[in-house]
Amino acid sequence: MEWVVWGLFVMRSIFTSSVQEWAKGSLERVVQDLVKTWEMELSHKTKLEDFKTLHPQNFRFSVNGGPWLTGQETLKVGSYNALLQTKLEGEHGAYKASQETFESSHDVFRAAFPGGFAWEVLEVYSGPPTVAFKWRHWGVMEGPFKGHPPSHDTINSIGTCIAKVDEKLRITDLEVYYDPTQFLGQLTATPKSPDYGEYKPGAVSCPFMQRTPAS
Repeated sequence: MEWVVWGLFVMRSIFTSSVQEWAKGSLERVVQDLVKTWEMELSHKTKLEDFKTLHPQNFRFSVNGGPWLTGQETLKVGSYNALLQTKLEGEHGAYKASQETFESSHDVFRAAFPGGFAWEVLEVYSGPPTVAFKWRHWGVMEGPFKGHPPSHDTINSIGTCIAKVDEKLRITDLEVYYDPTQFLGQLTATPKSPDYGEYKPGAVSCPFMQRTPAS
């Protein structure tokens, strides 16, 4: 059921807020679907052997030229912590990935984006086996972030990626380049408020899931 709800929500988000709408079967659509599925697998699956989008033995992940994480290390920390463990300017004061767990990171960003945090490909510069592309992540900040009240603004994060894939289109290398300080700066633009307090770990949930409507 969760996968069905998520799929319906993402389709709605793409058609209402996306910059590009790629034709089915196009290289851009293939790349977009591959990475979106990889993000979903990283949030929901517990064994690399069950992933369809990556090579379980060869996969590795790097952000902004930083150290490579193995597939198992990436799975352990989760996509948010992996993306925010950048050495670009050290850890951002608003979010310290080294102090967060897989579960707490999902709680933090689901709270900030209860309506979902969508992803799309903007441009593809080269095809397999080395795929270079520009991407966009976005969502409306309808909830608090680490004590900062919701701004109700659309939060955008734009970057580039170089993905190496094998003959089965499974990812072996994934290099991401973007500015995490710009992303976190948008989330902390509103002054902290005692009404929202500080983040405390709560229920484990997926940041891509739509909030369940009240009955």
